[in-house]
Amino acid sequence: MSELFTNLYNTYFTLSGADKYIIGKQRRIVSQSENAYLLHLETRDVTYLNWFYGKPTCGLISENEDWAVMAGEFELTVWYEGEHDEEEVITIDTDPVFDMRQKDAETVELLVGILYLDAAVWELNIKTMQLRKTAHYTDYFNKEYLGRCTIVGAL
Repeated sequence: MSELFTNLYNTYFTLSGADKYIIGKQRRIVSQSENAYLLHLETRDVTYLNWFYGKPTCGLISENEDWAVMAGEFELTVWYEGEHDEEEVITIDTDPVFDMRQKDAETVELLVGILYLDAAVWELNIKTMQLRKTAHYTDYFNKEYLGRCTIVGAL
């Protein structure tokens, strides 16, 4: 995997070849074409996250970097370190995810279906993988949704 790591890392961070990435201290999420990868800087490992139809739309790496989420038009993918430092990647079908933010150590808020009348804010609990609707998007009119954006460049 070292060659794949080197190619992806060089494309995104040294050759200025793209602007589609999310930065953490020890991890990076990059998308190439419609594929998303998680780069582990310390070990130089690469975790394949998913193939996203039409490219990923948004993503984030948690503050303590023990999980990451990337979303697209039809699904979102969660990477996390399971017991005994084993990596797990889970994909959940969803409506188009427009943006996301970390709510707390175990929760991600998702802005879903923004182009549709049923646009809403959903929460995903990383430990249980439960997805639940918490508010209709109209509850956020004239309020700033993105308190802290972690996305660098347009995904």
